[in-house]
Amino acid sequence: MDKSTKNFISIIICLVVLASILIIYVLKDLNNNIDSAGENTVIPIEESEELSVEYSEEEIDGIYTNYNVKINLNDMSLEGVGGVSIYDTTIKITSGGTYYFTGTATEANIEIEAKDQDVILVFDNCNISCSKTSVINCIKARKLVINSAENSVNTFTDSSTYNILKNQEEPDGTIFSKADMVINGLGKLVINANYEDAIVSKDSLKIVNTNIEISTVDDGIRGKDYTGIKDSIIVIKADEDGIKSTNTDIDLGYIVIEDCDIEIEAGRDGIQAESVLHVSNSNVKITTTGNTNQVDDTGNNISSKGLKAGNEITIYSGDFKITATDDTIHSNNYIIINGGTFELSSGDDGIHADNNILINGGKINITKAYEGIEANYIRIKGGNIELKATDDGINVSGGNDSSGFGGPGEMLNSESDNGRMLLIEGGEINVYAEGDGLDSNGSIEINGGNIVVAGATNGGNGALDYDSKCTVTGGSLILYGADGMWQNPSNDSDQYCITFSYSGSKGDKIELRDESNNTICDVTTEMSYGRIGFSNIDLNLGSTYYLFVNGDEKDSQELTENMTQNNENGMRQNNRNINRQFNQ
Repeated sequence: MDKSTKNFISIIICLVVLASILIIYVLKDLNNNIDSAGENTVIPIEESEELSVEYSEEEIDGIYTNYNVKINLNDMSLEGVGGVSIYDTTIKITSGGTYYFTGTATEANIEIEAKDQDVILVFDNCNISCSKTSVINCIKARKLVINSAENSVNTFTDSSTYNILKNQEEPDGTIFSKADMVINGLGKLVINANYEDAIVSKDSLKIVNTNIEISTVDDGIRGKDYTGIKDSIIVIKADEDGIKSTNTDIDLGYIVIEDCDIEIEAGRDGIQAESVLHVSNSNVKITTTGNTNQVDDTGNNISSKGLKAGNEITIYSGDFKITATDDTIHSNNYIIINGGTFELSSGDDGIHADNNILINGGKINITKAYEGIEANYIRIKGGNIELKATDDGINVSGGNDSSGFGGPGEMLNSESDNGRMLLIEGGEINVYAEGDGLDSNGSIEINGGNIVVAGATNGGNGALDYDSKCTVTGGSLILYGADGMWQNPSNDSDQYCITFSYSGSKGDKIELRDESNNTICDVTTEMSYGRIGFSNIDLNLGSTYYLFVNGDEKDSQELTENMTQNNENGMRQNNRNINRQFNQ
């Protein structure tokens, strides 16, 4: 091969290499642009539009005295004139009106076909069993009202089998309605559902100012378009879901609970809205027991969450005690907590949203969880939060978790975080995590609050773990945990940070004191630790600070730059110097 040919081949090879590099950079830039503007970019939420369910005065009052027909179930006798007839054991209602029931029937069912008319059924100490079909089956009506008379107890029981045609799916509940349904009254309704669900509405369902107790082999309460529950006492023991709304239309499938006492034991989800769940001023106790390692009929893992929604959960106030084998509070989009008290114990995440979580207030105690609070964007504006997690405490998810690279300062070569952020603006926050304490696959910004973070005892995790940056401009921050993957806040933070390499045990009282022996901040440790960090508004450049453990001085150092720390052998260094060493 002559020299000119070799030169030509060399030129071609160089051009191919240059073209390949150019293509890689173009594709990378294009990908970054798509990521930064595409659907994966996180958009923070500020508030939600408050949902309301309208109740008429008559529905709230729940007292009906003008009866068209009275039915005595003891002997199947009728008193009055109206659209009701009895065939064998079936009581058939074909016109609107108010129907009063009393007595006991060991084999009876009520069937309603009253197109475009309101039907009101008043039950006064009734006990009805049926072995053939639903106790109440509303095929046609404008609205069905089921009322428990004041001071009465009414019990409905169905059989484990229904006499329905092959491949027919309805009716599938002890009380079943294809029309809008209201359940009210100052008495009590007891339902023993042995076939499938206890209460089913194929349209809207309102439960107001009443008392219901349910035991069911399937779901407890199921409204399709929406389920509204107000001023009621509900107790449910369900083999599957407790309360649900199922319509997948964008403006439907929601649940609104106001001023209620609700207790649910469910084999699957406690309360599940296809779209939106709003709860205010209610006492809610939920226990779910489902095995999330098993799959359902669709091939998906069984969901056994406490509160669950496809789009949004907003909690305004109330008292919540939830123990779940899955997430205790879960939304496929976002969660807003404005207030309330929470005792949460989870087999998975305590509070999880696929996109956003906004906490404005409330007292939240997560006693057990794999990850305490998790979303792509988490904003904490206030409240009192205490959580214990076997993995990460508060986790901003998404992207690759590159924990620990870049040493004790900022991450090196961090990629675009698509807006993923943990933003803390206020509140009292205590995090105890066996994994990372505050973990963000994006950035962390702390502008206020009193925060204590106990990271892992093993060196593979730390109190802080972030990909992009962690800036502190206000509040009080105390960090302690393993030393191996320790990260300090970013160097450009407005508020100073000082750390000490010191190993101690659970139960130590740690204090940071100034030159006048004043305690700036202190904490009693919940786990063993190898490093301690403090960021506080009272830290001043050029001042010396002292570490006290159980009343004894253990170390001291002068605050010389934004992030001052000592290492294992007592040398004082700052993050800028350390990061400079990594970049060389």
